[in-house]
Amino acid sequence: MKSFRARAVASVLVALLGAAVATSGGMAAATSAHQRATAEHVPIGFTDTVVAAVHSPTALASTPDGRLLVTDQSGKLRVIKNGVLLPKPALSLSRTTCSNGERGLLGVAVDPSFATNGFVYVYYTFKKFRKCQIQSSKVPVNRVSRFTMLGDTIDPATEKILIDGIVSYAGNHNAGFVGFGHDGMLYASVGDGGCDYTLVTGCAAFNGISRLNNTLLGKVLRITPSGGIPADNPFTGAGTARCNQGAIAAGLTCQETYLHGLRNPFRFAFDPNAAGTRLFVNDVGQDTWEEIDEAVKGADYGWNEREGHCANSSTTDCGAPPAGMTNPIFDYSHSTGCTAITGGAFVPNGLWGAKYAAGYLYADYICDRIFLLSPDGVGGWKSSTFAKGLAPGGPVGMLFAPHGAATSLYYTTYANGGEVHVIDKP
Repeated sequence: MKSFRARAVASVLVALLGAAVATSGGMAAATSAHQRATAEHVPIGFTDTVVAAVHSPTALASTPDGRLLVTDQSGKLRVIKNGVLLPKPALSLSRTTCSNGERGLLGVAVDPSFATNGFVYVYYTFKKFRKCQIQSSKVPVNRVSRFTMLGDTIDPATEKILIDGIVSYAGNHNAGFVGFGHDGMLYASVGDGGCDYTLVTGCAAFNGISRLNNTLLGKVLRITPSGGIPADNPFTGAGTARCNQGAIAAGLTCQETYLHGLRNPFRFAFDPNAAGTRLFVNDVGQDTWEEIDEAVKGADYGWNEREGHCANSSTTDCGAPPAGMTNPIFDYSHSTGCTAITGGAFVPNGLWGAKYAAGYLYADYICDRIFLLSPDGVGGWKSSTFAKGLAPGGPVGMLFAPHGAATSLYYTTYANGGEVHVIDKP
């Protein structure tokens, strides 16, 4: 499979993994010169500092006491405590995780009641048949699991599998983000798998698996913290069934589905400023558009019939979507040189001043930039560059979390084998 840079299509973690492998010595600590170089590319008054070197870091979560949890694509969950990376992983799933291509340990979330129950949720590619290569019908699967953390460690035996059997057919487009909304429900993103594992359609732009209701591929899922179906999910009752063990019979709809018609909803973010659950989804495009979708319960965002606000791969057949489909709130063209949307994070109210009020930060892996999406005053959105010239290999994931006495923006990157950075406004 050709890399993203060669094809200018959205196979994000293949490109990320290639960047990590290309660095001599793999994971390496950043030099002070690199810290100074990146700091020159954030706005005046901000700083960009390397917090820790973590191999191929994919996602971040924060505990109530200020620890930072970082997923390593190979299957390790690392802990940064008091600004220092602990030498021993909290959890290692490496022996049972496929991390080839875009597979791996891809997402982590902390339970809203973590202080009392210690629950940590992860999304990873399970080595179901002992090998990570496809063997006839034996294919690795993605799963969402809950573990219990005690101190700085997690006993693998505490695993409770909440969703299983999500086929990772081509190795790419796994998505893999998990997070909690203000409603206390757990959300998880699933990509279209790169190719239609049923072999009815095809791969890339021809992959129509997201249009099927009886599989979790190409969806954002919503479940309770124990893995159940919330009563107010959009697809319950007659004609629906659980898909927590894999696809169900044709004609039925998966009860876990909250949003559908997505290609590779690589990262999403909840708005901490909203009274209810407000969710933005960063969906990686094919050849033409990258998009940000605002979650509307039960909405169909059109893939593979739509890409951005246009027909699949078009720049002219655009505008209002067909009946029953929803356009993104914002998209940008690959002609900008930015072609793989990754992490996203809402700026907390009052943190950085009026310029960032109601702002949403999103990153693009290919052009190594972070952008600010702001209301345009007439019901739409405008985008401006927040940080540019960041080291190649990211940003990948982003999160606002405590940094000392302040709240700061953390991001992961595959630069230099893998790093966690923090952007501050002292």
